[in-house]
Amino acid sequence: MLLEIENQLHRRVHSTLGQSAVVLRLAEQLDDSGRVAEQAMIIVSFTGANTDNPNKGAYIPTVRTRTLTYTLTLVQKQAQREGHSFCLPILDLLADAITGWVPEVPGLEFQTGFELGPERFVQVTPESSQFIYEQTYTIEVLMHDGRFYSQPCAAFNPVQVGDFLPVCKCLVTPGSDSRQTGLAVWRRTLDTDTEQRYVVEDFRCGRLIGDNLTVTCTNSGDGTATYVFTPITAIRADGSVDTSLQVTGTLTDVWKCTREGTKSGSEYPDWFSLNIDTGLWRNAVGTVPNTEPETSSYQSLTITPNKVYDEKSVT
Repeated sequence: MLLEIENQLHRRVHSTLGQSAVVLRLAEQLDDSGRVAEQAMIIVSFTGANTDNPNKGAYIPTVRTRTLTYTLTLVQKQAQREGHSFCLPILDLLADAITGWVPEVPGLEFQTGFELGPERFVQVTPESSQFIYEQTYTIEVLMHDGRFYSQPCAAFNPVQVGDFLPVCKCLVTPGSDSRQTGLAVWRRTLDTDTEQRYVVEDFRCGRLIGDNLTVTCTNSGDGTATYVFTPITAIRADGSVDTSLQVTGTLTDVWKCTREGTKSGSEYPDWFSLNIDTGLWRNAVGTVPNTEPETSSYQSLTITPNKVYDEKSVT
């Protein structure tokens, strides 16, 4: 993920400045790189990240926000024109091109575009009279269920039919008891870069008798919701509830809270059916082997298997 975003940022800077600057990436200090700018030079680099989980301890389901920080270092060698006066317009140009921009990285859900943070003048190097400036940008990515998605390495990855069949994972409470919540994540692959997933209240992920789950849509149509799971063990003898034993949090992509789920009126997406349209060419009677297309016949076959359902616990 970090490399994909850095690649996108590198291309964005390069396309903005064109041939007016050399755009490269460095992880080490500029002084240690051995590079000297003969014209404007922009260095793109990843500098840090931090992750925030609003639902501390609620491992499933939860959404974490990962904030990534990238820096742009502008180096201009003083030549015929004043280096300081030449650098300031470039900083403005970069800020206009990058602030608010969202990279196109498949599989990542961006919460914000690039936001410009601190800008500063670093120094004028005494040896080569280089003017050095620095811009810092941050961008936030949503990480569902705590998983950090990344694009696979370039390699031959054969496609199998099973990769495109819908699957289900039941959601359980954290801890040693791992109680079934009655929630499940339904997922299917649309193509090599697109995956569709929804959280549904699934009766197949059965709760124990007495356990209770409440899912409330935050804004009908946007898929967000809050949930409260109350196990039977949280109910005291007097009928009061021990809130320390409850599991609460927020959800995204809840089927019944999405626009599609609201319109369909169904509890579940209409996924678990697979139609395979194929055909069988066979010889007409008395024409074995078949050598003429006009003497062969085509018999269409339609295979409709039962629902594919793979239950797995997620902790």
